[in-house]
Amino acid sequence: MEETPVILATAGYDHTIRMWDALKSTCTRSIPYTETQVNRMALSNDKHYLAVAGNPRVSLYDVFGTSEAPVLCLEGHKGNVTAVEFTHDHKFLATSSEDKTIMWWDVYAGNCKRVLQNGSIVNDIAIHPDGRQELIISCDQNGAVRVWSWRRQEVLCQVVPEPDVPIRSVAVSPNGQLIVAGNNLGQVFAYRLIIESTPQTGRTVELEPYLKFDAHEGFRITRVVFSSNGRLLATCSSDRTAKLWEFKEGPIMVAKGSREEVIQAGAVLVHTLNYHHRWVWDAAFSSDSGYLVTVSTDTRAALWDVSSGEVIRQFKGHQKGVVCVALNDAN
Repeated sequence: MEETPVILATAGYDHTIRMWDALKSTCTRSIPYTETQVNRMALSNDKHYLAVAGNPRVSLYDVFGTSEAPVLCLEGHKGNVTAVEFTHDHKFLATSSEDKTIMWWDVYAGNCKRVLQNGSIVNDIAIHPDGRQELIISCDQNGAVRVWSWRRQEVLCQVVPEPDVPIRSVAVSPNGQLIVAGNNLGQVFAYRLIIESTPQTGRTVELEPYLKFDAHEGFRITRVVFSSNGRLLATCSSDRTAKLWEFKEGPIMVAKGSREEVIQAGAVLVHTLNYHHRWVWDAAFSSDSGYLVTVSTDTRAALWDVSSGEVIRQFKGHQKGVVCVALNDAN
């Protein structure tokens, strides 16, 4: 079987998962998902599985199959599944839910290996890219960002950027050094993830404040996503836009007339992506970081050229709002 080089999938309120020919903007496969709406999707790195998060289960589909039935259903959550992500080796899967838990699944065995009790609705999760660290980062409805050891089922550190302001989305940079979170007020918070190990204290994990900025002032941030090369951050929002940001560090004077300088981080707006007419819910970068796909309640998906900030493809076919996208174009 010859693999399709680009896998692009969208889903949302119309109970349909659509797979697209990204170059021709045509739908190549449609899978009914009648149980609930689809909340989030993820593609395994080998392009074999598409994981679909619904309420309350996660369904895995064979990307290259023809059956409309999932090859595996992961049962265990008691509420809406809010996020799903594969490990890099696609052997494991992490999910979060409105039932206030995070679950760690063995994909091949089809069962849950760990349950993390959060105590609050979990809105999003991200798996640390270094599997040896065994870390999951989460954000929740009470405004907390937490770093977990999934194996030990415990919180290693946490921060609450704005008390009682829900954090909607969280992302970890490809090098594992930065954690970014976006909240209901349009604010983005970035933290350095400090991991140290000594014979005396063992491993310590800290979140060190790095940067805070208003990305979509007064509007809800629905998703934050790092580019594959880690140079850009995409933010999606209820203000009907997505934005591309670049983090930069530069020297500033401590005081007027002083020669003393400190290095300060800043977020530079690269592009405001104006195309959608309603909330922008999700985004996915291409493997070379040159392209971005966004989806919206306006029923459309759009493919953007990152360098120009222009739409180069439109994907139309959904009958209701599109809330999630999954893309894998890696060779």
